[in-house]
Amino acid sequence: MLHILLLILKIIGIIIAVILGILVLLVCVVLFVPVRYDMKAVSKGTFAKTCMKAKVTWLLHLVRVNLCYEDKVFSWQVRVGWKKIQSGQEEKKTIEAEVKTYDEEVDEDWEEELQQEPVSFGSGSEEAGKRHREVLEEEKGKPVKEPEEKREGSVEGLEEKQKVWGASGRDVRNSSKEPERLVDELEREMERVLEAEKDMEEEESADCKERQEDWEADQQEWKIVSEDSGEERETDYEGTEEEGTGIWQKAAGICQSIYQKIANLYRKIAGIPEKIGSTVEGLIQKVQGLLEKKDKIIEFLSDEIHQTAFMKARDEVLFLLRRLKPGTIQADIRYGFDDPSLTGKVLAGLSMCYPFLGDDVDIHPDFEKRVFDGQLKIAGRLRASYFLKLLWKLVWSKEVRMTYRHVRNFEL
Repeated sequence: MLHILLLILKIIGIIIAVILGILVLLVCVVLFVPVRYDMKAVSKGTFAKTCMKAKVTWLLHLVRVNLCYEDKVFSWQVRVGWKKIQSGQEEKKTIEAEVKTYDEEVDEDWEEELQQEPVSFGSGSEEAGKRHREVLEEEKGKPVKEPEEKREGSVEGLEEKQKVWGASGRDVRNSSKEPERLVDELEREMERVLEAEKDMEEEESADCKERQEDWEADQQEWKIVSEDSGEERETDYEGTEEEGTGIWQKAAGICQSIYQKIANLYRKIAGIPEKIGSTVEGLIQKVQGLLEKKDKIIEFLSDEIHQTAFMKARDEVLFLLRRLKPGTIQADIRYGFDDPSLTGKVLAGLSMCYPFLGDDVDIHPDFEKRVFDGQLKIAGRLRASYFLKLLWKLVWSKEVRMTYRHVRNFEL
């Protein structure tokens, strides 16, 4: 019984060890297997003719990313194991789906047409024979023949004859009623003439009345104008007196407004020294506050613990940058812009990077014309262990931890 328990425990231990070994192997693969990258670019005279290809691989090309820029078109492809994803795949799927749906619709329409067409067997079906004959004549290029003349005993002929007979009978009846119709028209015209004469008489009487009313209104207006002229002569003298008083009132108002403006200007001039004093006091207070903040910042930075922490972080970041530097940098580039000053500024910026680029980089500026020509190749590898090492050293540094706490609690 005991050996059975020991055997079970042994199996469980083996399974746990295998699981732990797999986990450790996965961690080591993620940390130490590098991510390799390779980029190549070629330009033929201008920026528009630049061609670039890049690839990123990991774990023996199990994960692969391809990037391509050519003829102003950017494309990409991602492969994980045997699964591929690439640009333009969605458009291809939509086109295939549209073609499939179109084929299905065509098939459905064809089936509906076949179901709607009647199917007849034997020689007794006249419609089927007629349709078959029309199809044959269309295929041969001959027009379909139709009957030219209708039979006399047909129903259509009889209907046409009835229409002709009915029209002739109506003409005869209308001719018998013409005298009565003429008499009615004469009576109507006489009535219209009488009504027009009455309307003319009424209009003439209305015009006479309007003329009389206008003449009476003109006489009344002449009387009113004569009366008003006498009243205006009396009011002219009163208006001159009112105008004199109004001029004095305007002059007094102008003098009062000038006095108010002078008083306001004096108040503003008197308040200028106070404003200058308040602004100077505010500037002094701001300067004092900045000096106090400067003292606090200098005291914080001059602390030995903080200085050691900053030096340690700087060394670790520089070490990481050296690790991230590409292993291969090869370039032979000739460039130039329309503005020579811009070409010189770009050259000044690149000159600061020359110590880190290596001996295989040649850059030739052209100050006379716009050009971009040359080749570029960059290759290298990255490991996750580089970043893990940086975090490990910073976390286990006592000075860095203390500086981090002081920074969180620091207030100006």
